[in-house]
Amino acid sequence: MGRKAGKEDKDRIADEINRLKNETISDKIKEIFRTQPDNYISALEDIGFKYYEDDDFEEKEEREAKPGNRNQRDLVAFFEGRKPLSESVFVKFLAEHDAEEPNVPLIRRYFREANRNLKALILYGLDHYPGRIDLLSDLAYFHEFENMLSTVIKYYTQACVEQENLQTFGELAREFYWATNPDGYEALHALRELFAARTEKRTIIDFLIEEMEAEESEEPIDLLTP
Repeated sequence: MGRKAGKEDKDRIADEINRLKNETISDKIKEIFRTQPDNYISALEDIGFKYYEDDDFEEKEEREAKPGNRNQRDLVAFFEGRKPLSESVFVKFLAEHDAEEPNVPLIRRYFREANRNLKALILYGLDHYPGRIDLLSDLAYFHEFENMLSTVIKYYTQACVEQENLQTFGELAREFYWATNPDGYEALHALRELFAARTEKRTIIDFLIEEMEAEESEEPIDLLTP
């Protein structure tokens, strides 16, 4: 009689079957992109894939997100008006920022809604701890959902003026540029007017302006040209 198949044999067979299935699916996907470049979404759905726009996927994540701990429950209570703004709530907001596994979809939902309590919390943080890059980034992200350009300019400008660490100053100035450039605001040129020639901050700003202008003037690469 033949040897009875053990667990290792079964696992090896299962792994081989999965490998062959994955190779077959991969081959099908490659063939679809090669032969149906203008109709690949429908063709992928025909073989069992479900297509999501990035925004659709994120919104689905946000709808399904639930608070996973006490800090997150308290933050949701604050965002929904069941808790007042306080230093305690702000500390919990920072703790969620610094968590190893933050509940990103849960918090992102309130950014997307332009939640007025979240906005007040970010401004509270910047008023008490000006120059924090993480809070300025939050402010810039909130601006994507509620136009508050003048507020973004105010807090980034204040942070750049007050920042003494030159490396951090350079990071702030660069972020300021990217946060306001889509609105047509020339953040680097505005900062250039604040610092005297030949000072260290002015030198950094001049360098960043040259860098950005060089990037904008680069010709796009034509990937079809041999």
